[in-house]
Amino acid sequence: MPGDPILPLSDEGIQILEQSCLDFSDAAKGKFGCTVVVHNVDFTAASVSGRNKGPDIRYTKQLSGGMKISVWKDDLTTHKVDAVVNAANEQLNHGGGLALALSRAGGPTIQNESNQFVRQNGIVPTGKVAVTRAGKLPCQIIIHAVGPQVPRNPPQWEIDAASPLLQEAIWNILTYTDHNNSQSVAIPAISSGIYNFPRDLCANIIVNTVISFSNKRKPAQSLEVRLVNNDDPSVQEMLRACQQILGPSDTRSGAMQNQSISSTKSTCPRLELGNVTLFLKEGEIQKETTDVIVNPIGSDLDLSLGYVSRAILEKAGKGIQDEVIRKKPWNVTNGTVIETKGHNLKSHAVFHTICDVQQSKTQILHNVITQCLRKTEGYSFSSISFPAIGTGKLGRSKEEVSQKMIHAVVEFADKYKGKKMEVYFVIYPTDTEKFQSEVSKRSSIWNPLSLLIYFVALTDSGFYDERGTGTTPLIEFLTDSSEVLREAKEWTLKILHVPSGSVTIQNNHVIHFGQEEHEHLMSLQTALHVSITEFFSNGKCGIIINGKSTGVSCAALMVEAMLCKAQEKFAQAEENDLLHSVVSWQAFPGSNEPETNAALEKAYLAKNTDITVERIENNALKQVFELNKRRISAQPKQLFQCVKAQYCELISRVGFQRDYAPPEEQKFGAGIYFTSDPRRALELWQDREEQYIYIIEAQVLTGRCTSQGAPQMIVPPSTADTQAQYDSVCNKARDTFVIFNGQQALPDLPGDIQPSASHRSQRHTAQPN
Repeated sequence: MPGDPILPLSDEGIQILEQSCLDFSDAAKGKFGCTVVVHNVDFTAASVSGRNKGPDIRYTKQLSGGMKISVWKDDLTTHKVDAVVNAANEQLNHGGGLALALSRAGGPTIQNESNQFVRQNGIVPTGKVAVTRAGKLPCQIIIHAVGPQVPRNPPQWEIDAASPLLQEAIWNILTYTDHNNSQSVAIPAISSGIYNFPRDLCANIIVNTVISFSNKRKPAQSLEVRLVNNDDPSVQEMLRACQQILGPSDTRSGAMQNQSISSTKSTCPRLELGNVTLFLKEGEIQKETTDVIVNPIGSDLDLSLGYVSRAILEKAGKGIQDEVIRKKPWNVTNGTVIETKGHNLKSHAVFHTICDVQQSKTQILHNVITQCLRKTEGYSFSSISFPAIGTGKLGRSKEEVSQKMIHAVVEFADKYKGKKMEVYFVIYPTDTEKFQSEVSKRSSIWNPLSLLIYFVALTDSGFYDERGTGTTPLIEFLTDSSEVLREAKEWTLKILHVPSGSVTIQNNHVIHFGQEEHEHLMSLQTALHVSITEFFSNGKCGIIINGKSTGVSCAALMVEAMLCKAQEKFAQAEENDLLHSVVSWQAFPGSNEPETNAALEKAYLAKNTDITVERIENNALKQVFELNKRRISAQPKQLFQCVKAQYCELISRVGFQRDYAPPEEQKFGAGIYFTSDPRRALELWQDREEQYIYIIEAQVLTGRCTSQGAPQMIVPPSTADTQAQYDSVCNKARDTFVIFNGQQALPDLPGDIQPSASHRSQRHTAQPN
């Protein structure tokens, strides 16, 4: 890997990333195509609520009806579940306590939808619930439960009158969660805070109501009820109630009880990939508690063969073997996946994969991993565990297996837009010891974290100079491009250290922000105590953030992530429209809509055998250019454009856009600028902050060209006879050309754009602390 991929973190940098780590990861990926991993700092979630020491589980118990109850100490604003419960008032006015914390962290969506609910339905009576979207919180929905309120030191008769209402609120929460097919819900100690309901009785009512619900619930998909509070008294009461009513926790006793559960997510190595989190852990696959576990088997479907499948068979019972045989497809081939129930396992389902990588190319392993992840998504599961497929009796090397497995997860995560999903690679302790000898050839220091870094690096570059990371907080940049590495590190240094208290982010995709994005900007101003201003001038747009250094940096990372999301959404829409103009599919009603049409075309090009349709045409960006070439009836010119790094890949997908490279001055019109010489390009786009200059060569259809351009021009002027328009404008020296339709230009590079980068003059950069 070229250059030093390590950037040490200062105390200020740690504080910033504790609030915006996921945004930092998304922005680095969107701007530079670079994966970043933060080491030796415990980040449990990106949040504007401040420091978070991470979730701490104290108790867990399996109940009837497929339900589980657990006790956690954690901050509900960062707790990752399908549904979070808010202790609300009848007006759904989230002005204090937990309600205010959730509303601030989630953004204005929560209060806005709450107001709309009350306008349409009236107030929410005590004991009832209302549901809204969760905004920026790491859950899908918020269930606003109105618990009973009693005065301080209430008499017994008021407590007796309020208790059934609290029980009703809990029952309604569970009923909605079940009907919504949620798999996990986090419930706080409702009514016990500012509503003065006795904390011990609150805990007893919640636990007993959960038990009653589980006894009446018909067996269905798994549902975990998490009793989550961030104050020790509430946590202790929930723990006491569970132990008194249900008995000891299902986990091992003593100090190992807390460690064995909480360490699964809080301490094992992990990699954040958008809505997918990849974990590496030591353990035995048959003891995993994820929704799905994956079992590699042979084409004979005999679970007693192979170390992993035999362990699963012994734990699950012979019923799982019978179900595999019963569900055997008529044609068992390499790559087949057979789904069964978990039987006596703690998982809801088992995906049995026929993956004989010795008999085929290792691409089959990639396909199997992808297929299992898609099935997990299809069943709305939220977690899946894989063993090291193919390293047992099939004898594939662990480097090869890890490379394929990691690559499949990363590729899936890039396209996955669903709810949060956790993917575990479970390494048997004996396997870890064996692999240590291979890793030790590259390093004298070994630990599970460095092992994960090694796995990920294999995916990105095919090799890695393994190093021990010790205990120093640092960022690692995973890329095989020296230009990307340098620019990503330089950008990170600037955004994590803002001594001036001001940051300007220039990105024309701000014009694609909608109401939700602007509401989120407003919420950031309040939460981070910063001032955010949008600007639109001379064809350039962006955002200026002012305030204290740390708040500005946090806001800047969040805004950068928002802009990257907006630019990807814009690119996908442009890509769909582009394909729609030259490709027509006839498959089913509605298949000719741009989005569906594009999905079918991409599936066809990827040779996806799951889709069978009649294909009418197949063209892309090049054919659109060829159509314009015939219309203009002129040979293209070989011209140049200077762009930022983050737009290179987008240009290869959707062509040149005015917003991607506006020059400092648009003297000849509000269009897309090109030059006839790279040196002229450096002059035209001189106000650049990147470490490298990216110049893209293009074929441009200038056609009939005139020097009668003007700054306010948005289309070419008319010709002398006024019966037609010019195709482009230029300056008098004819070394700068402007087109007003991006389809008149084609990037002149084969395949994906790999722009050659000429190094700019050396710039001084601040050294990290």
